[in-house]
Amino acid sequence: MKAIEKFLRVTDWINGKFGWFVAFIMVPLTMIMIYEIVMRYFFNMPSIWAYETSLFIYGGYIVLGGAYTHLANGHVNVDVIWGRLSLRGRAILDICTAGFVFLYLCVLFWMSLEVTIKAWQIKETTMTYWAPAYYPLRSTVPIACLLFILQALAKLVRDILTVIHGKEVFPTEISGLSNAKN
Repeated sequence: MKAIEKFLRVTDWINGKFGWFVAFIMVPLTMIMIYEIVMRYFFNMPSIWAYETSLFIYGGYIVLGGAYTHLANGHVNVDVIWGRLSLRGRAILDICTAGFVFLYLCVLFWMSLEVTIKAWQIKETTMTYWAPAYYPLRSTVPIACLLFILQALAKLVRDILTVIHGKEVFPTEISGLSNAKN
C-alpha cells in the first residue's frame, strides 16, 4: 500500500508542478500579443513572427495542460448520470470508461511520437515566410500524453481503491486544491 501511495503522490506532484509551470506560459503569450497589437494598430508595422509564435505557445499550453486538468477533475462529465451515483458508483463508472481513456491516449502517444521523431529528423519548419522550427512544438504532444497516461493510471488506482474500501483512500491533493468533487 505504501508503494501505491508513493506512486499516487509522486504522479500528483509531477502533474501539479508541471501544470503550474505551464500556466505561466500565458505571460509571454500575453506580452507577444500586446506587442503585436501596439505595432500593428499604432505604428502600422505588423511583425511576421508574432501570430505564429502565439499559435505555438497557445498550442503547447492547451496540450500540456491536459494532465493537470485531469488531476484537478476539470474534464467534462455527463453529470446527468455520474452526478446521481454514490461515490462507489462513480468509481465503478470511471473504471468502466478508463479503457477508452487509455486506448485514446496510447494511440495518440504512439502516432504523435512517430510524427515527432520524423519532425526532428528532417528539422521540420512551417511553410510560412518566417519558417520557424516546428519540431519543438510537435514534442509537446507525446510529452503531454505520457503525463496524462500517468495521471489517468493514478485515477484508475484511486477508483479501484474507492470500490474496494467504499471511500477515498488517497484523495487528490494539489497545493491548495483538494478533490472536492468526490
